[in-house]
Amino acid sequence: MAVASAARMRVEEMDRLTDDEFMDLAPEKPKAELIDGIMIMSSPATIRHERLQGFLFTVLNLFAGTRRLGVVIGPNGPVRLASGQIYAPDIFFVSEARLGIVTDKEVNGAPDFVIEILSASTVGYDRGRKRETYAEAGVRELWLIDPYGPVGTQFFQRRADSLVEVQPAEGIIRSVAVPGFWVDVAWLWPREGQPRVSEAEALQALGGL
Repeated sequence: MAVASAARMRVEEMDRLTDDEFMDLAPEKPKAELIDGIMIMSSPATIRHERLQGFLFTVLNLFAGTRRLGVVIGPNGPVRLASGQIYAPDIFFVSEARLGIVTDKEVNGAPDFVIEILSASTVGYDRGRKRETYAEAGVRELWLIDPYGPVGTQFFQRRADSLVEVQPAEGIIRSVAVPGFWVDVAWLWPREGQPRVSEAEALQALGGL
């Protein structure tokens, strides 16, 4: 029994990677993240997930870019948050004042704003260890969006040393990390029979380019 237990311990230790080992070994696809020293591979995303990620990325990227607020990256850019914690958020924003943490290879430090589109294979990490690490690292704002509806969606904003859940006001969630940026939650989940809001329509509502 003792030998078997020791053997299991050695296997677990071997399975854990250093940050540099992960960066050397992680594939571009499928998406890989280092969580508590373990490489976690994501299952292929659903079309609903991809469409929502593409919509939010395009709107946020054009909004922030035209106003020179910072850079928007995702979904495969590696972010080093702490030892054993290298994530690849679906979408993230780094403000102009903090662009020094962005290198050609990775981001070294906490983004100002992170959006994770939840999926069945990773939702436990997103709501658990990853959310904790984002808070500890200093992320100012975190949106966990369920592509299937508002029930599983959470919006967090920094209050002192923690990320506190907040609610949309009159159907609008206003960012504290990206000045002037907001989203009408109806854009995220179109009602049955209603047309989707396009990226151009969303940007026009936000004040245009």
